[in-house]
Amino acid sequence: MPSSAKTELRRRLRAELARMSPAACATASESIRTSIPTLPRWQAVRVVAAYAALPDEPDLQPFDWTPERTLILPRMDGENLAFHEIRSPADLVPARFGVLEPDPDKCPPADPACAGVIFVPGAAFTADGDRLGRGRGYYDRLLAALPSSVLRVGVCFRGQLVETLPLEAHDQGVDIVLTSPD
Repeated sequence: MPSSAKTELRRRLRAELARMSPAACATASESIRTSIPTLPRWQAVRVVAAYAALPDEPDLQPFDWTPERTLILPRMDGENLAFHEIRSPADLVPARFGVLEPDPDKCPPADPACAGVIFVPGAAFTADGDRLGRGRGYYDRLLAALPSSVLRVGVCFRGQLVETLPLEAHDQGVDIVLTSPD
């Protein structure tokens, strides 16, 4: 489908998300965080790739579901995402688009291909794992390069779960979608 359909869907979903109160976002985020330990293979996962949330994304912090696991987060590096190990929220610094990213001077580089699971934000998802990103392709490029052994988990608020998406050949999906209850 043409990218104008994607643009219109992103615009509509952003407007819907803007109507969510901060309290509703926090409650939904907490619900998503508490469901993480129920993921397949979770007990065996030793490296977790996640993200630092924008205001309209489910917030996976505090990362208290990662004890005894290495946590890696991305930072924008040109047209790609470079991952770094973080040990605390103090390792994050503000970057482009208001995103918090690992400070590369404090955080060692990490290979996301070594992760057992990667949590992936998006503008929208289907229950089957189709994903609509924000339009810059960062996660599409990353997901295309990851081995199939990495469990791809889409993370979204209930209002971001849709029946169908306007997909193109380069769009990458996820294995599972975690969302908040109604």
